This record gives sequence, C-alpha cells and structure tokens, in this order.
Amino acid sequence: MAVSVIIPAYNEEKYIERTLQALHDVEVIVVCNGCTDKTAELAGKYTDKVLVLEIKGVSHARNTGAGFASHHKLVFLDADILVDEKVLKNIAETKYSIGTCAVKADSPFLFDKSMMWLKSKFHRFGYCTGLLFCDKDLFDAIGRFEEYISAGEDGKLLREGKKRGSFGIVEGYVYNNMRRYRKMGYLSICWYWIKHRIVPSQKEYESVR
Repeated sequence: MAVSVIIPAYNEEKYIERTLQALHDVEVIVVCNGCTDKTAELAGKYTDKVLVLEIKGVSHARNTGAGFASHHKLVFLDADILVDEKVLKNIAETKYSIGTCAVKADSPFLFDKSMMWLKSKFHRFGYCTGLLFCDKDLFDAIGRFEEYISAGEDGKLLREGKKRGSFGIVEGYVYNNMRRYRKMGYLSICWYWIKHRIVPSQKEYESVR
C-alpha cells in the first residue's frame, strides 16, 4: 500500500513489537526520541527505517519521520496503538486529505469501552486518538506539527487541516492502550485536556511507562 506509517517512540520496548506486528504491506518509519531502553533494537526487527534522535519530543520525532517518508499519504501512529485489519487499507484508498478513525479500548472493561466509544464521537470535531493521516503536501502547507506545545499537537494539526483540506473519518479502528487511564484516572485526564485546550502548556507531557 502506498502509505508511510510514522511512529514516534520514547521507551516503548514493552509495546513497540505488538504495534509493528499489526502493520502489513506499508512503509514503517520508527523515530526513537531520547530512548534509554531497547526500543530501537526491537523496532529494527520489523523495519529498516529506524531513526534515533538524542532529544525527546513527539512533534519533533513526527516531523523528522515525515521527512523520510516515501509516500504521499502519511499516517502518524502512536507506538502503543494497535490498528485493525482494514484501517490502513481504507486510508490508502480514501479521497480525504486529512483525518483519523474511530477508537476502541484495548481492555475488557465495559467502562473503558464506553469511554472510548464516546471519545470517538468527538473525532468529527478535529480530535483523534493514536492515529492521524494527512497528505504530504497538506502537511507541509499547514506547517507540520508545532514543536513548542507539549500535547494536543495532533488535534491542532487536524483542526487546521479541516480548514484547508478534505477532512474525514475512515472506516476502521485503532485500539487504545489504557495504561494512562489506569495510572492517572479518567477525571484527572479529562481535567488536564480541558485546561490544555483553554491554555496550551509548554510543560512536558508526562510519560507513562
């Protein structure tokens, strides 16, 4: 498929193989940013495009990875996210120039499943969970991911893309790793995103490993 999947990864040795094993017939670029574990070594078992950056920063990693992409359709995927069997194929074939897909919980708990179902409903307003796709020319026209903000850079790019391109939600799902919700709780995470939406923060987004 004519799709380049760009995966920023910071100390993701527990999950990176599972994520990569679900990707088939696409170009995969893993960008290790500031890793101190075996993420790069493990990723190298699945792709020959593993970039190693000394500094930590998800937006910088995504922007760097995009520069090495061979295809026009870029897919930015979190390192602990699983894709279903059809979402990448649908992205490769879509006429949308920017967008995302729905999300399910990688969890057996009904509450988690319900919350991710609800979260999917907000994607139409320019939000995403773990996956964002964008045509390369639109990505460059928008100005790429803004590296000065610590979180929410994906939603910001999506909402700007809605103004300039054709936005859509393709059929298919990603499965969200619930580790952050397990550690921090739903109320804390929701409150963080409300505050961040009102006043974007430059403080580093806490890594949960």
